[in-house]
Amino acid sequence: MEKDLLKDQLIEYGTKLGFGIIRVTTCEPLKLWNYQRNIRKKQDPDSAYLWDNLKYDPKEIMPEARSIVVAIWAHTPYKSNFPKGIGRFSAYYREYPKGRQAAYRLGKFLEQAGYNTIVQPNLPAKEIAYRAGIGYFGKNALIHTQEYGSWISLHYILTDAPLTPDESMDRISDCGDCNLCMRTCPTSAIQREGQVIPSKCIRHHMLSSDFVPVDIREKMGSRMLGCDICQMVCPFNKKGILEAGLPSPEEMDLFNIKDILKEWSTGLKNRMNNMGELIGKNYARAQKILSMAVILAGNSKDKSYIPYLIPLLKHPHAPIRGHSAWAIGKIKADGFEDILNKALIQEKDNRVREEIDRALGY
Repeated sequence: MEKDLLKDQLIEYGTKLGFGIIRVTTCEPLKLWNYQRNIRKKQDPDSAYLWDNLKYDPKEIMPEARSIVVAIWAHTPYKSNFPKGIGRFSAYYREYPKGRQAAYRLGKFLEQAGYNTIVQPNLPAKEIAYRAGIGYFGKNALIHTQEYGSWISLHYILTDAPLTPDESMDRISDCGDCNLCMRTCPTSAIQREGQVIPSKCIRHHMLSSDFVPVDIREKMGSRMLGCDICQMVCPFNKKGILEAGLPSPEEMDLFNIKDILKEWSTGLKNRMNNMGELIGKNYARAQKILSMAVILAGNSKDKSYIPYLIPLLKHPHAPIRGHSAWAIGKIKADGFEDILNKALIQEKDNRVREEIDRALGY
């Protein structure tokens, strides 16, 4: 099949699947990423391990590769005013699984035409999208497009199909002097030239199985999954913000903070199954969701959470015990010092003891 005809048919099929933009780039090494990786390791040694999984040469993954297909799955963001008591989550995590599934179907199309594919291998998605002419880098390190802003998820397919590549963008960024995203980031995670420091980024610490730094916890507010602050202020995202709505009541109920705290002793199995269908099973992990619910309860300073936080001072996972102590100290209900002092007597983990001491000092 002639490559341009195959590409046209691929785009037609991908559009029917729901992709908003489909472009193609070559399998040349991704030099921009290789350069940026070294800079980021020096900037933030604590997160250096994150970058080692990504390859900068596609042919390390598929030696016979000739093309990379990039497909954009667009979505409408959610409003920020979620109801009280509901953990906020980004529409990105609801839509990403749909885009990923569609990418596998797009890959099947190429396989049926006789070519090999690998859907979303460990390659730097943003540089691939930039090089395929999808859009520019923002100063928040996200790719934004003319049509959808940065309300998108990036999906890509490595293949040995000889597809005609599209032209890359004419420059790295079109942000000019605008630095709204940098100024509004609550943790100053966004540095010059689109470099985000993961250890300072709220999203990086969400659904962590470890202790979340105190200054990050306090900036999370009511956010359980996803931040979106830098996207909400971006001028390229105005259209999406004007169209923003809220998830359905049934979807929001899955993120009910009090219900999550109540159900921890049952393992949260049913809730995690339903949540996994919505945002993907990788994110719907009981221990991590519970840890986030505890932090959000603390940020709310709502005294009605105290009866549900006290039992969590005996949770088998140390970070949940530590976060629970911190949350109780933040809320400052009557008798909270007695509650924490009793927990301190029984606690053997040094990190948790530090959290209790800190909470007693609030």
